[in-house]
This record gives sequence, C-alpha cells and structure tokens, in this order.
Amino acid sequence: MQKTLALILTIGFAICVIPQNTSAQDPQDLYLRYLPKGVKARHGKGSLSGKIARSPDGKRLAVPCSIGIWMYEVETGKILNLLTGHTNWVLSVAFSPNGKMLASTSEDHTVRLWNTQTGAELRTIRAHEKYTKSVAFSPDGKMLASGSIDETIRLWDVATGTNLQVLAAHERGVTSVAFSPDGKTLASSGLDRTIRLWNVKTGNSIRTLTGHQGDVYTVVFSPHGKTIASASQDRSVRLWNMQTGESLQRLTGHSSVVEDVAFSPDGKTLASTSADKTICLWDVQTGTQLRVLSGHQWGSERVIFSPDGKTLMSGSTDDTVRLWNVETGQELRKIVDRAIMPVRSLAFSPDGKMLAGGTWDYILYLWNAQTGALLRTLVSDNYLVRGIAFSRDGKTLATSGSKNTVYLWDIKTGETLPPLVAHEHGVSSIAYSPDGKTMASASRQNTVYLWNIQTRKPIRMMPKHKQLGDPEEIQKLTERMLNGDKEAAQKLRKSLHQVLDPRGFISHIAFSPDGTLLASGGDDEIVRIWNVHAGTLLFTLDKHNDSVNCVAFSPDGKILASCSTDGTVRFWNPVSGELIRTIEAHQAQVYEIAFSPDGKTLASGLDRTIRLWDVETGTHLRTLDAYRSAAIEIAFSPDGKTLASASWDGIVLLWDLTVDNVD
Repeated sequence: MQKTLALILTIGFAICVIPQNTSAQDPQDLYLRYLPKGVKARHGKGSLSGKIARSPDGKRLAVPCSIGIWMYEVETGKILNLLTGHTNWVLSVAFSPNGKMLASTSEDHTVRLWNTQTGAELRTIRAHEKYTKSVAFSPDGKMLASGSIDETIRLWDVATGTNLQVLAAHERGVTSVAFSPDGKTLASSGLDRTIRLWNVKTGNSIRTLTGHQGDVYTVVFSPHGKTIASASQDRSVRLWNMQTGESLQRLTGHSSVVEDVAFSPDGKTLASTSADKTICLWDVQTGTQLRVLSGHQWGSERVIFSPDGKTLMSGSTDDTVRLWNVETGQELRKIVDRAIMPVRSLAFSPDGKMLAGGTWDYILYLWNAQTGALLRTLVSDNYLVRGIAFSRDGKTLATSGSKNTVYLWDIKTGETLPPLVAHEHGVSSIAYSPDGKTMASASRQNTVYLWNIQTRKPIRMMPKHKQLGDPEEIQKLTERMLNGDKEAAQKLRKSLHQVLDPRGFISHIAFSPDGTLLASGGDDEIVRIWNVHAGTLLFTLDKHNDSVNCVAFSPDGKILASCSTDGTVRFWNPVSGELIRTIEAHQAQVYEIAFSPDGKTLASGLDRTIRLWDVETGTHLRTLDAYRSAAIEIAFSPDGKTLASASWDGIVLLWDLTVDNVD
C-alpha cells in the first residue's frame, strides 16, 4: 500500500452523541456525532467505499464510506454533513435531478433516501436479498432503479417506496444501472460480461450487448442518448449504438481493469478510470486518446464531469477525491483527503494520558486520551508501522515497521533519537522490559535481539527458532506417518515447511511482568518461551494449528495467552508450559489480544467484533460490535476503564468499559 506524505488530514475525537442528522454549523462538530453504542470517542472518517456523486448544480459532493456518507462543498472542500443509518459499508450514491434528495445503497441490502439539505433520512427500502451495487434516479426524479448482486434490478416509486418492477437481469449480479436521457430505457451492466437494455414502462428486455471479454463494471448513456459507453474488466472501453446494439468503438490504453466511464456534458469527450491509477480522456467520434491524468496512488473508481465540462472529478480507493483541468490534464486540488490510514499499532502511555497510533503510511499520531485532541503527528520513513511502545517513564516512543530499524522519538519535542539497527529485515514487534532498561525486537528473519536502552547496543541475539528439519527426526516422522499416525503427518508438514522456508516470521513478542521471560509467536504455529538473562529456550508450545499472531502475559505473570489464525485463544502456564485452556474465540482468525490491567479480562479481536473474556473461567463476557471492517488492534488504558481499538477502515474507537451498555 502506497501513500504520499501529503495525505495527512488530522481529525479530532468525538466525545458525545447527537441522535439525528442535522446540518452542522461547525464541520468539526460532525465528529461529535453518531457514535456507536458503548463508544465515547472516534477518530477517522472511514474508508471511501463506493462511487461518489456530484449534485446536478455541481456544488455538492456525496462520498460513501464505511461509516456513512460524507457531504462536501466542492468549491471549498468544506464538510457539510455526515449521513448515518446504513449498518454496513455504503456502496453507491446518486442525487435526484433537482438535487433535493440523495439515494444510497449498501452492503446491508437496503436503499435509503435522504434530504440533502437537512441530512434527514426520508425512507428505507428493504430492497434486495444481497448487497446493492448501483442506484439511479429517472430523469424526472419519480423513479429509482437499483441493481444488486442478487441478479435483479428493481424499479421503485420514489414518493411511496413501492416496488414497481423486478427485472431478472444478469447472472452473478448487476454492477450498474443508468436511465436514458428520455427516461424510457434503462441500461444495466453485469458480471456476466453483458450490457442489457430494458423498456422502463413494461420491464421487457429490449436487447443484450455482447463483446466484452470480462465483467462489465459500468454503463452510461451519452447526453443525447444515442450512444452507450461501458467499462470492463477486460481493460477496454466500448462505445455502442443504442438503437442497434452495434459496437462502434473499442478503446484500449489502460493496463488494468476499467472501473468507470463518463461523458462530458457536450458528449464529445469520454473519461475512463482504471485500477492502473490513471484516467484517460478520449475523443468520442474518433476514439483517439486525448490525454492521460496521473496522480492517484491507487486505482480510481469514479469519474464525473463538472456541469460546464471544464473540470473532471475522480474518486479513488486511495481515499482521495481530486479535481482535474480537462483541457490540460493538470491536477487542480483534492476535495477529499482521507484522515488516517489503517492504524496498525496502538499503545497508551504509562500514565494513560496519551494514546499513540502507528499507521500503514509512515505516520504516527499522538492523541490526548482524555479529550481526543491531536497532540502531535510524527512522520517516519518506516513504512507499515507494526510495533509501537512507550518507555516506562513515558518520555520516549519506540516504533518499528518495514525497515530493519527501531526508531526512538522524544515525546516532548517530537525529535528522533539514535535508532537501534541490527536486524537484516523489517522489525515486526518491539517490547520494553518492565524495568525499562532493555528492549526486545523481533524481525521477519526469525531473529530476536535484546538491547541496552542506555547504550543503544544489542546485548544478545536469541538463538533462531529451533528448526524441525533434522534428517533423523524427519525419517522417524515419515515412518510413523506411513503407519497412519496423523499427528506425525502434521509434524512432518511443519518440518518440511521450515526446511523450505527457514527464515520464518516472528509476529509478536512480550516480556513477563518480572522481566525474566520473553514469549514469541510466529508463522510456524509455535509459541516459544525464553529465559531472558541466559538467552536460552525454555519451552515450545505447539497446540495451535496456524500462525500465532499475538502473545501476552497476564499482569501477575501466571498466564501466557496466545492467539492464532486458527480462531483460538490459548492460555498457558509459562512456568511449566502446560496448556490451561483453549477458547474458540472468533469465527475468523484472532489477530490481537490484551489483558486488562487487573488481569481479570482478556480482549480479543479480528472479525468485526471485539470480545471480552473472563480469564479465570474462559467465559464470554461481552461483545463490542461497531466495526464494519476487521478490528486489528486493541489496547487497554492503564486504569482499565477504556479500551482503544483500530480497524482496517482507518477508524479508532475508544470504548467506555465503566458502563455495561454493550451486548
């Protein structure tokens, strides 16, 4: 994932709830709204999750995302409103012809109508059996068409929400719908590589257009209605005669799938956008490529011309919306710039007053954990900040990531301190010892170093994880496997895996509370416990059936917890190596675990929930359910009253654990 340093827009936390969508006097106030149940603060705007839409007068922009729909003023980029109500990612939005209403579709299978001035939800239509990819108003604004992965198109009466027609459309699903300028014909594209034309009045199929060699993602009418343009997975754009269905032009030039196309208001120019990060402008009459616009860091999913045709707007999966000069191809400015990339690591300061988050895109955020105010933004040259830890005195922040370096930062000044450099590959995890004098760092090359913090020099390198590829052992395991021993077969698989890929990958490390033990987990499915002072391996714990993603000691040091891609959390006795308990924690893999400061509760997460467990009994206590993307990071505040969590869609939530208001 690539991001430029320009993609930085800081946002304050939210600390209260306002029950309805209303126009905001202060855009910043929008971050104080619509918090999920049990959440006392939120950071981030969420991922851009679908095709953007411009109002007919060109003044407003609707941007669908993982938490709702953000409304912007195009000229200034000012946030006007946040529309919430969908219970899953919003996939597409469309303005009514008069601009007074907005329609939206979502993975929650609904179509919703909104008042664009107040933000009030006007109607919810339980539209489809599966998620709805596209929505469009008829030219007179009286009818709405929605296309779904359930293979149907449905026509709705906007005034009443009544279903007018159900069209059995495309096998495998409908990707887009569009009305002709006269409103008599509906075009649809689908995952069956076809474009279909429908009589809006009767619901009858008029004709099917074939020729694309891949799924068709978008279909649009020209302003005069005589030509249809389509964008396809086959990297091409096609122009069609609407009356005959004849293929007029096949436009090639993109090096990856074409996501969207749009005609200029005069119909003479066509814009196309692709996963290859470029936007192409074409002469409709000749099929000649006029120019290529570049600037997005990822693929662009939507292009829209301004009413006068002089400006082009594009929305991208890099979570930016950009304006371009059509004549020159120059990027004019960004309207939308994502607030924060996914936070890959979280840590509270020892006094609980500060929360630090490291992201995928070199950026570190320091927030006031009480008020949510952003205190400082640090820019690292370490892509993918995987590890983050405060020193015991709270004066230094350590971070690690894609490079072979552990970076140290002075919290007060934000200046970098001399780093720790010894690993040959990226550093996946770091941890301070309880006395703060030593740091452990683990790398993707299967090594663990112990460092003297004062001298910044390594004390020792722990021996590499024991390889199970001993020839005599492999021979014995092979003989047992041939005799039907399934356990031997599994061990042999692990052995051969490590022979083929001896580097391994250590995902996480943790010190015991007294600093005498160090635990590590990695992709070889094994938890290891080391004697810190001697540097010797004490135990290998191999009950997990897939990669070990995280390890954590209980505050009293009597339990070591580990979580795995196999969906389990396991409790171990770190002194004897005995397995105490296995919790079937999540349906998917478990990525992160954390003990509460009092040691009574364990939090786990990866699917769209965070789950709290009673450590003594293994009983499930509560489920914190607010994310629409995987929860990948969790951290308890030192007083245990707050749980911080981060998800793939760039949202950080602060949960109030003092009140039992979540299921």
